[in-house]
Amino acid sequence: MSVASSSQTTPRDDFHIIELLTTQALEAAQCGDWDRVDACYDARARGLASCKIDRACAQRILAVDDRVREAILVAQAGLSSLLADAAQARRHLRRLRESHGQHEPEHGTLHHEA
Repeated sequence: MSVASSSQTTPRDDFHIIELLTTQALEAAQCGDWDRVDACYDARARGLASCKIDRACAQRILAVDDRVREAILVAQAGLSSLLADAAQARRHLRRLRESHGQHEPEHGTLHHEA
């Protein structure tokens, strides 16, 4: 995922590398590989800093960026749902403990019965 400097590549090569990194970021986002998404965008930013992008290429990149953004929103919604489910399960367990006369254990405290 390294971007060669513009002195070693042609502008056409730079466009291809930047589009490839953007596509790789989308694929990584669709797989939930957020570290790889970050690495692709970091490499792309370095490449963009050293070249000029024409309007058509910029539009293609932005269209893929929108799809990455959608994948992020889906992941965030999924995480929010899982967190809400976990909170509901914790509340349910707390009510069960209370109904059986057990106190809520302190965080980080383990109870061992012999």
